[in-house]
Amino acid sequence: MASQQGTITITGFVATEPLRLGREESNPVCTFRMASTRGYFHVRRNQWEERATTWMTVKAYKSLAANVLDSIHKGQPVMVNGVLETEEWTDRHGDHQSAVIIEASCIGHHLGLGVSSFTRRKSRVALPDDHHDEPHNADAQKVARTLTRQNAPYSASPKTEYHPFATQQPTIPPAAAQKTLQPA
Repeated sequence: MASQQGTITITGFVATEPLRLGREESNPVCTFRMASTRGYFHVRRNQWEERATTWMTVKAYKSLAANVLDSIHKGQPVMVNGVLETEEWTDRHGDHQSAVIIEASCIGHHLGLGVSSFTRRKSRVALPDDHHDEPHNADAQKVARTLTRQNAPYSASPKTEYHPFATQQPTIPPAAAQKTLQPA
């Protein structure tokens, strides 16, 4: 990972419907605007107040973009994690322009404000032919190892219960531990 990346996590509301960029046959790219307004409690007035709204452009690529296009819609509360990027271009008048955007690595609904459901699906993004079955990154490999361990038979080591306020911690006799560690 590069040093001095401007990593950011921001919560807010989707302000524009996510828009797909590029050609249909290419890897998906999408963009949307989001608004984040921070509130604070004003003690003297005894009420909640809002600061100015921060408007951000969010960009997503590949499978994240495809999933955003199918899942995220205008008006929904979201959490976005990514890196800050500066986009630069020359406008039609020949003036140099720039904007700070979030290049998203993770986008999801803000579950503090509602409920959502999750459906896992295979990647729709084209990968080199010899890598179709391999996890795409170290995080995916870690999740795969964890899931494999969770589905493996339980170990025979005895389990103990922890009681934070007890002076002496009880242990489960080995026979009882075997019974409680049997898979369902």
